[in-house]
Amino acid sequence: MKKIFTGDELVEYAKTISSKQEFEHFLKCLLQDYKENQNEWENADLSHYLDGLAKFTVDMSGYYANLKEDINVNDITWRIVAEMLLAASVYGN
Repeated sequence: MKKIFTGDELVEYAKTISSKQEFEHFLKCLLQDYKENQNEWENADLSHYLDGLAKFTVDMSGYYANLKEDINVNDITWRIVAEMLLAASVYGN
């Protein structure tokens, strides 16, 4: 059984995702993080979560530029999708 990452470990794990299988595991971890840390999610209901996802999608070029990461947001990878879903939990409100 694979380790389930939550909290700060989940943020770090998202940066390593490079395959569909890793993304599937990430989704299990994200769900567990929600179950354990829902009170820390700024966007804990679906409406706010989707709004956060939409806002992060608009701003993500700047997000990666601020991190000084050379990421082409027009060339979506499993990592970027994972980071989008994770960011949606706290972004935009």
